[in-house]
Amino acid sequence: MTEIGEQNQKKTNVSLIVSLVVSLGLIVLYILFFTQKNEPVKMEKKPGEIQTIASTSAGTIAFVNTDEILSNYELVKKLSGQLDKERNKKDNDLKQRQKEYESEAAYFQESVQNQSISEKSAQMIYEQLMVKQQEILELQETYAAELAQKEYEINIMLLDSIRNYLDRMNTDNRFDYILNYNLSGSILLAKDTFDISGPVIKGLNSEYNAKYSPE
Repeated sequence: MTEIGEQNQKKTNVSLIVSLVVSLGLIVLYILFFTQKNEPVKMEKKPGEIQTIASTSAGTIAFVNTDEILSNYELVKKLSGQLDKERNKKDNDLKQRQKEYESEAAYFQESVQNQSISEKSAQMIYEQLMVKQQEILELQETYAAELAQKEYEINIMLLDSIRNYLDRMNTDNRFDYILNYNLSGSILLAKDTFDISGPVIKGLNSEYNAKYSPE
C-alpha cells in the first residue's frame, strides 16, 4: 500500500508506507477513527460486486486497487486537504519572508549606489541581510521536513485504516491473500474476478461517514 502517499501528485502526494504514528495530533485522530477493531465487518455482497472468490492451489486470493482507493476514500480526501492547507500556509509564509528580504536588499543596494549610508553602516546592513537570507533557507528546510513528517504520519493512518478494515472484513470472507494492485506496481495484470476494490471502498466510506457527518 505504499502508493497512497503518491496521490498528492495525483491528489496530495500521499503514499502508503509502514511505520509508527509519532504526532500527538494524529494519535488522537487515530484513536477517534480506529478504536473499534474487534467488531467483524460483514461485506455487503450485491450482484456484480464480487463475482467469485478466486481460488488457486496456494489459497484464496483477492486484490484491492489502491489507485481507486486514493480517488474515492473520503479519509484520503480529508487528510490530503489538511496537508494541502498546511503546505499552502508554509509556502505563503516563505514567499512573504522572501519578498521582505528582496525589498530590503533592493533598498540597501540603492543606498550604497547613492552613497547615502556610511561604509560601516553598509557593512552592518549587509551582514544582517546575509543572516536573514540564511534564516529563510533554514526555514525552508524546516518546513519541508515538517511536511514530509506530516505526510509520513498520514500514510501510516491510511494504511492502518485499510488494513484494519480488511482484517475485519476477512472474518467472513476468509481470503488467504489480499493483494495491492495499482498501475505503477509490480503486478502487471489482474483479472476483475479478483477485484474487491468496490465493496472495500464502499465499506471504508460507510464507516467513515458513520463516525463523521459529511462536512
